Amino acid sequence: MLAFMAFIGSMVYIAFTKNADLVRDDYYENELAFDQNKSEKANYVALNQPIHVEKNELGVNFIFPKEMNADKGGRIEFYRPDQKKYDCEFVLQLNEEHVQRLDYSNFRDGYYDISVHWTDANDKAYIFESNISF
Repeated sequence: MLAFMAFIGSMVYIAFTKNADLVRDDYYENELAFDQNKSEKANYVALNQPIHVEKNELGVNFIFPKEMNADKGGRIEFYRPDQKKYDCEFVLQLNEEHVQRLDYSNFRDGYYDISVHWTDANDKAYIFESNISF
């Protein structure tokens, strides 16, 4: 009987200390924008100019094609499925070589989904998606 009570007590303790975040806080709003995201992904594919994501000793590099213009701005989102407190977002700021470098100090070890959103001068929106592990 004592072993059963200890088992139940430990299960209750584990259940209350387990992180139970939703996958996304804006889940329903995100699903409503699914068709728009689909067309923005198709816009990126139609460019035929891939964005490369590289890890090196200085950090994570996003290498954009020279022909790409993000005149209206954009953002880079890192989404961590298991712990939303490690999600982060950066403003898209390309240097003269069309590279954006992000320092490793911005991230914790683990898996991240990456989304790069930007809009060109003609108000055409694009989304690039990838993933990375640290």
